[in-house]
Amino acid sequence: MRPRWLQVHHVRKLADLNKPGRPERPPWVHLMAMRRRKTLVVCERCHQDNHAGRSTAPVRK
Repeated sequence: MRPRWLQVHHVRKLADLNKPGRPERPPWVHLMAMRRRKTLVVCERCHQDNHAGRSTAPVRK
């Protein structure tokens, strides 16, 4: 069972990460594209920020 404060951010297709028109791709987009993953485990706040288009904390590599 995962902690309640962890959530999984999911995109429908990896191609969705490379949609044109974004001025600067946030760090989580780079991470998901680099790992070729459609899901990313994040805290609740970062998940909300991802959906709202707000920048999130730096990504650990």
